[in-house]
Amino acid sequence: MGSRFRIGVQACWLSILATPVGLLAIGGGPCAGPNNTAGSIILLSIGLLALGGAIFGTALVLIGILAEDSPIRLFGVLSVCVAVMAGLVGGVYLFLGYASATVFMRG
Repeated sequence: MGSRFRIGVQACWLSILATPVGLLAIGGGPCAGPNNTAGSIILLSIGLLALGGAIFGTALVLIGILAEDSPIRLFGVLSVCVAVMAGLVGGVYLFLGYASATVFMRG
């Protein structure tokens, strides 16, 4: 397995592993929302990590996928699918973190 491809797969899976940490900042559930500025900043940073890792990992996997064997290619496609889901959740976290941080910093 090429080093770019391996790093891309790891970044894809790291992005999905980071998303549950965002639930801690939301206060235990997606309907509660962040309770203070620190929760908003945590949510914002987890959103950046998940979205950035998904984009970076997907790019590296797509660059190196043709050089790999068929079973590894399937794992790369699975990793990209996981990264897309993590990127969507990360985008929501990023939006919620930004919106709540602006509210908490005003008041």
